[in-house]
Amino acid sequence: MPKDRKDKIIFAGVIFLAFLIANLFSNGGLKNFLNRNEDEIIMSNTSSEKTDVHKEEASDDLSSQDKKVYISGEIKNSGVYDINDGDRLDNLVKRAGGFTDKADINSINLALRLEDQMKIYIPNIDENQSNNADNTNLAAGEVTTDVKNSSNHKININLASKEELMTLPNIGEKRAQAILDYRKEKKFTKIEDIKNVSGIGDKYFEAMKDLITV
Repeated sequence: MPKDRKDKIIFAGVIFLAFLIANLFSNGGLKNFLNRNEDEIIMSNTSSEKTDVHKEEASDDLSSQDKKVYISGEIKNSGVYDINDGDRLDNLVKRAGGFTDKADINSINLALRLEDQMKIYIPNIDENQSNNADNTNLAAGEVTTDVKNSSNHKININLASKEELMTLPNIGEKRAQAILDYRKEKKFTKIEDIKNVSGIGDKYFEAMKDLITV
């Protein structure tokens, strides 16, 4: 190829490239392109931050709203109530409308710290004292009581249904299911074995030991 023709082709290419660059800058194309990428990055980061915040809020909601206790007996409004960490029995009694006139307030501990799945029974002042002796008292054991169960009608933890287990002090649906799951793998040979079930410690055992058998 002649040198003059080659130089002309190179010169034309340079002119064309310069034209494209000038056109890009004159229309703000490069700036818009860069700004668009920057906006996409900012939006992506903002969306990620919002997602993390929602996850944290959801986690907090679950931890604070998933704790419940059941209170019955000589209380004006028996039922299931949500509780927060640090709540005491005194707070729950006030929310439930207070005691009835026949409540045996000397047999309970209003300073009791509440825990998830507790079953609290407020006894009647006229109830047989021998029944109270068969159960762990709130003031002494700092766990819930249920005077409706007596030593004459003990629950066999190897045979009881889920509903029967849930009549025991402090045994809600989750702990009752844990007992059922445990005995599928290993039979209870003595009542103390129930302490091997997840979620049932010494204080829960003390509250139910006179109400269960194997």
